[in-house]
Amino acid sequence: MAEHASKDPAAAADGAGSPEKKVVRYRSEEDVRKLLANDNFKKFCKKKCGHCGAVAFKRFSKISPLIVRAQIGSFWCQSCGRLLCEAHRNQHTCETEDAEFERKRRMDVGAIRDEIKRQEDAKDAAREAEAAEKRLLNEKKAAVWLAWKERRKHVAGISTSVANMVQRWAVQTDEGRVRDSLLELYTSSSRINLRLWNEVQAPEIRENVDVDAWARLSRNYARACDLTGLVVMVEGVPLDFALPWMPLEEQPWLEPEDPDTAPPSPDAT
Repeated sequence: MAEHASKDPAAAADGAGSPEKKVVRYRSEEDVRKLLANDNFKKFCKKKCGHCGAVAFKRFSKISPLIVRAQIGSFWCQSCGRLLCEAHRNQHTCETEDAEFERKRRMDVGAIRDEIKRQEDAKDAAREAEAAEKRLLNEKKAAVWLAWKERRKHVAGISTSVANMVQRWAVQTDEGRVRDSLLELYTSSSRINLRLWNEVQAPEIRENVDVDAWARLSRNYARACDLTGLVVMVEGVPLDFALPWMPLEEQPWLEPEDPDTAPPSPDAT
């Protein structure tokens, strides 16, 4: 229940002989905020002070609920949970605060010092826990950032190898349409290589590599292999364009190129 009713002798005493009334208590700020929702705001403006019983919030009737929400502390006592008029917000009898005052009044000096020390220790522990949580969050962010940087380096390094190899194949090929095609592929691959290395130094894509550039590089490489009949070998196996951190079904560049959409061979008549 958001509202808790209890009898408040102080309100009766202030009412000059009026009978005791049940006072609604709101134990959390969230409960008070619900009163200020558009559907409830008119009812809130008609509510009475939890101390003197007078209509307390008519002054808010022409103000936006959004503004009133920022002023909850001016009419709600967090200690006892009552809604209070301007006259009694800071002058009401708060049994919770009075009980705490009385408890401290009965304590000896040593007990007060011990309690103060416990409170300070609790604050220190809370600050340390908050700092530790913040450090852990920063460490996780740094680990993610470093992991993606290493992945960007991985694809950028391969792009350098591909661009260099396509250039070598073009130089070693006799003049003609095949060589011209290889030079075009080298130009394209060199631009992709520059793009991927830029992503290492100053990434524009967060938590990913430039998969579009990677797909274009893969197509360029496959085309160069078709033109030359050669492949790049890495540790005894052909170069693989599969990205190990991505599901294979999300890597369409691994599929063979559709012959209907592939550019014509330079040898075609």
